[in-house]
Amino acid sequence: MNARTQKTSLVLIIATIVMVGAGQSQQSTKELGSPALQSQPINCANPTWPPHAIFAKYPPNAKPGFNSPEEVTALLEKRWSRADVRKFAIPERRHNNAYQNLVLDTPKIWAGRLYCDKTTGFDSIEWYATVENGRAKEYSLQARRRKDFWLLEIGNLASVQKPPDVEPDFRAPYFVGHK
Repeated sequence: MNARTQKTSLVLIIATIVMVGAGQSQQSTKELGSPALQSQPINCANPTWPPHAIFAKYPPNAKPGFNSPEEVTALLEKRWSRADVRKFAIPERRHNNAYQNLVLDTPKIWAGRLYCDKTTGFDSIEWYATVENGRAKEYSLQARRRKDFWLLEIGNLASVQKPPDVEPDFRAPYFVGHK
């Protein structure tokens, strides 16, 4: 084969690969269903905030609890299904920034992501927790999609005894839908 024939063959091979890849992308997009679920990449990177936190390893091969970052991740994934997060995260329930999120009042902080190995429709579902005596004291759970932010709950050992409120009244002042 001369150089010109090799170049032409290479171009045809690359064009074929691109076309086959585009066909597969369209097929997998159809399989995913709703556009919100299609557009978000799977992201298992550590949360960027709080910067000095100890991050949970994923998947959290641990029992649900408050004794390690992995246990908190397991607990919150059991407590909040992906469907529950989607049900909560409507535009009217975005967080009103006039209201405080959990204040970090302990030297040790844990953090993690939920469902980072699954398509959720969000950029991330993250949590962070204050730590006292080697246990999570309080946690904050939030979901993010582009510029939108939902504070799903601030909780502790006592609050997890009840199911989460996945459909609170969006007219509450701590949501933007209250106006």
